[in-house]
Amino acid sequence: MYYNAGLVLEGGGMRGAYTTGVLDFLNDNDIYFKDCYGVSAGSGHACSYLSGQRGRAIKVNTDFLNDKRYCSLYSLRKTGNMFGVEFVYYTIPQKLNLYNYDAFCQCKTNFYAVVTNVETGKAEYLPIKDLREDMNIIVASSSLPLISQIQEINGKKYLDGGIADSIPIRQSIKNGNSKNLIVLTRHREYRKKPASLIGAMKLKYKKYPFFIEANANRHNMYNSTLELIEREEKNGNIVAVRPKKPVEISRFEKNRDKLLQLHEDGYNDAMEKKDEIFALLNAAGQWSAE
Repeated sequence: MYYNAGLVLEGGGMRGAYTTGVLDFLNDNDIYFKDCYGVSAGSGHACSYLSGQRGRAIKVNTDFLNDKRYCSLYSLRKTGNMFGVEFVYYTIPQKLNLYNYDAFCQCKTNFYAVVTNVETGKAEYLPIKDLREDMNIIVASSSLPLISQIQEINGKKYLDGGIADSIPIRQSIKNGNSKNLIVLTRHREYRKKPASLIGAMKLKYKKYPFFIEANANRHNMYNSTLELIEREEKNGNIVAVRPKKPVEISRFEKNRDKLLQLHEDGYNDAMEKKDEIFALLNAAGQWSAE
């Protein structure tokens, strides 16, 4: 069932295993949204949710941990990307864990992946209609600075969407979604600190001063967004599903058991908020694309 509401998915590298659990809960309960906004890993996991392939995202997230083509220094040295683009975004979905491209096209949700324009330092929200053609947008949204190559789409240069807009709730509200479900990968007390690698950013991206500025200001944007979310939670316009405690895994975590536990935590946390989620969706009302 489709609801007249927005779904916002934060990134966070392998912390996205938490998001896969929440998305499995949504699949199990036949919950879909008018709009979905995915950032970085959140955009990648949204793909399996929107194609209705319950369980696929966490399986992809854990089955290839020891394959050097997936996430490794080998991949970084060979391709310029820590997460191997060809392997992750094309070989896996087309040969190893088949992606249902047709089911994605049949889904009515308007899906946007957030990217950061390297030249302007601004977030852009690129619509994805057909993943056969638009997978490069997911790649761009997930391309972490310093360990990924800049992705070029239609003459524009992009990197990780989380730099300019880690939690695109403002964009969802701007597009008419007064009710939103947000999936975060940090606990409630978390606040982002200033970037620790800003010196390296200045060296590598010296031709892109606005991108450097966006990195320097990221923590301010992120923390002000958390304040907005907490206000709107109190007003009944947002339900935020987030870890109950600090997530003790790295951005490049290789421990399969930890990732599976995080996935289970996401599912269980969404289940605990089931009544709140359905109250929000019932207030938003059903939505039809026609």
